[in-house]
Amino acid sequence: MRRLTHWIVKRFIKNYKRKYDVKVRAGYGYLEGWVSIIGNLLLFFIKIVIGISIGSISLIADAVHTLSDCVTSIVVILGFRFAKKPADKEHPFGHERMEPIATLIVSVLLFFAGTELMKRSIYSVVHPQQIVVSIYVIILIFFTALVKEVISRFSCELGEMIESTTLKADALHHRTDVVATLLVVIALIAARLGVSRVDGITGIIVSGIIFYSAYKIGKDAIDPLLGEPPSKEDIRKVEKLASRYKEVLGVHDIIFHRYGQMNIISLHIEVSDKEDLSKLHQVSEEIEEDISKEMNGMVVVHIDPINKDHPRYAEIFNAVTKIISEDRRVNSFHELRIVGKNRDKCNVIFDIALEADANEAEVYDIIRSIRIKFKAMFPHMNLAIKVEPKYVYNILSKNEKDTKN
Repeated sequence: MRRLTHWIVKRFIKNYKRKYDVKVRAGYGYLEGWVSIIGNLLLFFIKIVIGISIGSISLIADAVHTLSDCVTSIVVILGFRFAKKPADKEHPFGHERMEPIATLIVSVLLFFAGTELMKRSIYSVVHPQQIVVSIYVIILIFFTALVKEVISRFSCELGEMIESTTLKADALHHRTDVVATLLVVIALIAARLGVSRVDGITGIIVSGIIFYSAYKIGKDAIDPLLGEPPSKEDIRKVEKLASRYKEVLGVHDIIFHRYGQMNIISLHIEVSDKEDLSKLHQVSEEIEEDISKEMNGMVVVHIDPINKDHPRYAEIFNAVTKIISEDRRVNSFHELRIVGKNRDKCNVIFDIALEADANEAEVYDIIRSIRIKFKAMFPHMNLAIKVEPKYVYNILSKNEKDTKN
């Protein structure tokens, strides 16, 4: 199936390898949409004609579910059409978020379809009707499930090629139709055996599948609109690209925001304050270019000069490392700065990154605990702690942080 999909893509989509190009992505969306519309229309007519002729509520429900796939595919096409529009004054980042918006519309349409089918299915359970169906009809309905599975895999593979949640959501919608049709086959077999109420029960199950599909598709659409977290692999990749330069002593405060296919990334790099400023500026620009090419986005690198000349720097660093390691709620610390030349009286400043599930009360308790332990070691020093917000990422573990510093 994958080879066939690649062959179709090569034949119908120009510059198919440029998956981050909005026009190329639109080509993938159009291809998936039209294949789905044509295939589902044919399957709908087969199911609805047979369903009405034999009076099967579950098959009629399945036919409507299949027709809803056509509607969602139209929404997919329109979503990709709007998404490829270039940036303008009102939308400086472009229109690529129309993809998840289209996916959300698909979810809403599915929910309404599921509600109507649930009503009809419950009525069929309360007022069951005897269904007469031949084995040939059952075989034909089973064949439609196989066709729908092919369409689902085709959509899923296209979605994976361009990393599109919209196409993957449409593929999930197709897959639920496959399950629904197989349940209809079971209901029709039961009808041949004289168990008529199974038809309505199957219709209820199909409706439940539609509701689940609507929920899953809607969730996948809302996450990128609200702002979902980056993967650990993406954060590691950013950190690895920045750490390749010998001038970089540490990487932290990574902010990763996705807008459509464009990534907006910022990060801090720790460097020695003894390095030449022009050289560090050149390094930061090279890091920005490296990450931009690899991650397809706009990158901003902030330079944090670190001064390790204070006579007690190593002692303070080791003490803070020990304190942090004793609290599992603290993921790491970085950007240790000592302000003042006095050996015993100075200001110690550093940032801490907490575990994602730390609440406000825990944050207060963590800072208080660190202060008490630090003051016990350095009673005449002032301590300032900054807690990183949840959208800032620091992927290195404590031990790795210790090694880098």
